[in-house]
Amino acid sequence: MKLLELLSWGDNRLMARLAVAGVLSGAGSAVLLGLVNMAAEGIADNGVDEVDWLLAGGFIALAVVYFLAEVFLLSNISIQIEQGIDKVRRKLLDQIARADFAQLETFGQARLFDSITQSTQLISQNSHMIGMSFRSLLLIIAVMIYVFWLSTLAFFLIILVIGGGIVIYLKMGKQLGIWFGKLHQTETGLFGKVADLFSGIREVRMWSLRSNTLFDSFSASSQEKEHVTAQTHSLMFRQMIMGMMAFYVLLAVIIFIVPVYADNFGATISKVSTAVLFMIGPISTVVQAMAVLGSAEQAAQRMVTLSQDLDAIAEPIKENGAQLPDTFSQIVFEDVCFTYPNRDPRHGFVLGPLNLAVKKGELIFITGGNGAGKSTLIKLLTALYRPASGAIRFDDIQLGAQNIASFRDKIATVFSDFHLFSKLHGSSEIDPDEADHWLNLFELSHITGIRDGEFISIALSAGQRKRLGLITALLEHRPILVLDEWAADQDPYFRKKFYSEILPEIKARGTTIIAVTHDDHYFDVADRRLHLEAGTLHELDHNDARGRV
Repeated sequence: MKLLELLSWGDNRLMARLAVAGVLSGAGSAVLLGLVNMAAEGIADNGVDEVDWLLAGGFIALAVVYFLAEVFLLSNISIQIEQGIDKVRRKLLDQIARADFAQLETFGQARLFDSITQSTQLISQNSHMIGMSFRSLLLIIAVMIYVFWLSTLAFFLIILVIGGGIVIYLKMGKQLGIWFGKLHQTETGLFGKVADLFSGIREVRMWSLRSNTLFDSFSASSQEKEHVTAQTHSLMFRQMIMGMMAFYVLLAVIIFIVPVYADNFGATISKVSTAVLFMIGPISTVVQAMAVLGSAEQAAQRMVTLSQDLDAIAEPIKENGAQLPDTFSQIVFEDVCFTYPNRDPRHGFVLGPLNLAVKKGELIFITGGNGAGKSTLIKLLTALYRPASGAIRFDDIQLGAQNIASFRDKIATVFSDFHLFSKLHGSSEIDPDEADHWLNLFELSHITGIRDGEFISIALSAGQRKRLGLITALLEHRPILVLDEWAADQDPYFRKKFYSEILPEIKARGTTIIAVTHDDHYFDVADRRLHLEAGTLHELDHNDARGRV
């Protein structure tokens, strides 16, 4: 069962805890049933003259054991399960952080979000049924041992009925699992339509045909989800009803069949019937749990599969690897080539071979048309992508599994699709004077600031958020700064200020700057210009017409 496998990650004692608590609970319940039958038989035979303190004391002692086992099972196990879910979440997040970036991009955010949020929430909501169903199963086993002691024939007939019910139940469960998978697919499709509406609300408002088509598509997805959900629930109810019908068949077997073929069964029929009635609660719990846990099992299957897929694309990075020197002379690319994973290099995009040297303190502009490979080159420079061939050297040290993390630590970035964190993670000590200097230089001090290690507000325009992103990078004090079309969201006035004032000041502090840009009016600001055409890199002088609009 993938659900138990998932919850046991990093804690092999979960099943042991379930087993111990379940055995105590089930055995306690079965013995309590035997004591009740024993007391009732004594009353029927001898009447009631005085309290049987031995039986009463045994009953109370066993009731205490049962109570404590139930409290542990239904309270403490839920805590253990939540801890298991927490470990699963943290493991998946750690695997995502360690995954090869180029291959991780092919997964899509929807799958990652689903496994970390929706699937874990679904398991958390239903996982309490694990302890209850486990306890109920052990209780049924304990009661069946008691029935075997009362009547061998009744025991085997009950086993036969239960076995037939299990076969039918599992067949229905297999079909139900298929429908749970369909339900997840339809929900994912529906959520995608809702995301399209929220993200593209302006585009939707601007064209009635697009609006009508999107609404029709959403309606179709909603109706499909309605149908699949109704069918899934119908199968769940049928499965639950079938499970309860098995209970009535059990009673019919005990009342109408066993007495015909068992001698002297009349003396024990009440005890066996009581035992079967005693099992109605556990049987109901198991039936309901199997139906409810079906969806949780599907979610666990998706999470286990995601974990296995993430393991398969884990970056070969050594923990506690070698630390690169704090200073460097140059970063060198030697015959570096890159092609995207799972694509035929004969028909897909290939970058390289690249041969270049980035010297400390340089200001380098990277230019080129759309699809030329600029963003890919940036990801190679920042070691987010690993070369398919060739080598990258930090001075004389070749980058590899043992030092790639240290290399990334030396590079601050503001990508074109960057994410702005409200909290300045990693910048533990921020100089207030330095922060004020950058906020004033970027003309943001009147609308936001930094307090307790986070921005007071980030609800700003796209261009202003880009400025905050660059301020964040500068406050990290890393020796290399990589910018991907940073000025694209700035107005002409601030674009000019960026190239004429801000970049020179950053360079004067000794920072190595590599910036992707299309702003041909400012190409002369750079020390060097590297131009990409169809994956091939050329170094151009300032007057070269290539890359100019």
